[in-house]
Amino acid sequence: MKIISKISGVALVALLLSVTSCKNDFESINDPWDQPTSASTPEIFNAVVSSLPLTGGEQSVMNSWLYPITQQATVVGSAYPFNNANGALWENYYYTLGNVRILEDRIAKSADPASMNNLSAMIKTIMAYKSFKMTNYFGSLPYKDAGYAALAGEKGTQVYKAVYNTQEEIYTDILANLKWSVDNFSTNANQVSLGSYETLFKGDISAWVKFANSLRLYIAVTMYDKNTALATTHITEALAKPLLDSNVGMWPSNITGLTFQWREWSFSANCYLRFGSTMWNLMASNENPDGSGIFDPRAKVFYESNNAGTWAAYPQNPTANTRSEGGLPYDKKRYTDWANKGAGNLYSPFNLYFEQDITSIPELILTKAQVHFIKAEVYNRGLGVAANAATAKTEYEAGIKSSVDMWKGIAVASPVWVVNKPAAATATTAEMTALLAAPAVAYNTASLSTALKQIYAQLWIDQFRQPWDSWTLKRRTGDLTPMATSNTQFYQTNFGSFQRFVYPGTEQQYNGDNWKLAMGGSDSESTKLWITK
Repeated sequence: MKIISKISGVALVALLLSVTSCKNDFESINDPWDQPTSASTPEIFNAVVSSLPLTGGEQSVMNSWLYPITQQATVVGSAYPFNNANGALWENYYYTLGNVRILEDRIAKSADPASMNNLSAMIKTIMAYKSFKMTNYFGSLPYKDAGYAALAGEKGTQVYKAVYNTQEEIYTDILANLKWSVDNFSTNANQVSLGSYETLFKGDISAWVKFANSLRLYIAVTMYDKNTALATTHITEALAKPLLDSNVGMWPSNITGLTFQWREWSFSANCYLRFGSTMWNLMASNENPDGSGIFDPRAKVFYESNNAGTWAAYPQNPTANTRSEGGLPYDKKRYTDWANKGAGNLYSPFNLYFEQDITSIPELILTKAQVHFIKAEVYNRGLGVAANAATAKTEYEAGIKSSVDMWKGIAVASPVWVVNKPAAATATTAEMTALLAAPAVAYNTASLSTALKQIYAQLWIDQFRQPWDSWTLKRRTGDLTPMATSNTQFYQTNFGSFQRFVYPGTEQQYNGDNWKLAMGGSDSESTKLWITK
């Protein structure tokens, strides 16, 4: 997959040598394993940015497992093994960490390291995001001592096997790195520029500050119930600094050459996603097949009608009486024959445009709405600040408006989106009035606990294309995200036991001693993470 055209000049040896804790026999490789890459610093940074899009396996595990686990959608079949993503995730992370270690080494050895503070802050911010995501997938990771294989010529071959850090240690470190980044980003002219290779924010330091600070707030709230004192310090400091007023992601319109063929593949290769009843109950007031009960504008962005042109949610927990689903709504032939969803398509599928549009629809990292919802939780619960019900409600409603605007805007900006394309890129007054007045949405000022569940529900909806974040939300809140209650045995049997990914087999093979020390010789999807409540 071509991601960013400028990464093609990065030497292959940089990718081979930046993996740590995966293989320890680099000495047998013919390439000069003890010499650093010849790629320039801006090129290596661009390679770090290029690691942010989802891998193919991650996309398919999302579609087959994370959506039904989080109940943001449901599936009518399953064809992709749960742990088929772990190897690609592992390689992506440690390739990137190796490139970061090369950059760190160059910064430390430069004549004026302070002139590269912006570069240091950028890579700390990116790795904070990637490490946050990885530890929420796996738990403990080779972390502080990892990634140094690319520098083995200086540090020795012992760097090929890195010890694991606990999830608490990783959270603590990435929060410290984000604090450093926020405090050290600078608009001073003495800072080294990456030029056109800074593809994420195109040199906008204020955007970097907002992203790093918002990510810091998001992570601190995530760990609040596990280390309240540390989280409180970061929450109060983050609230006093600039936060996101835009949506951070990998936007093909902003990065030349960025496309998402893996996303297309993940849908066209045996995908069985459908509009689930859990999501439906938060977006519609009744089950009218004409969709007249749908009050949330995002529903018709996320999903589409069935082959008969009607709307129907598939039960989150189907029973023996549930009608069988046999349609093929993700067949590429629909690109030119929209209505041909397969005669057996009885339930509303995901919108085809998420598959078809690989050059416009972004992969999201952190949204403006997410920040509003996290602030709503902060003020609802009094996390590091005095509880304030009025402020919580204001942030909650601002989050909903930001989310609707973002999703409508994404659909409007898509050049291939035709069917049910929103008329405007932002929510109308009438849309927001109806949405905020719906019983499931109207903020409950009489019950803080009910209101908190509403905050989580709307955050869960906004994270429609970030189910890994909703999985984390589900685990760290003790299942306070939306969940179907009927026929729960089906859910528990099929999806309820999954708490994490197991480590790839290569990790056990090549870094077995450290793996055993961290896991006690047992590696199970049902092992709960530190953040799990």
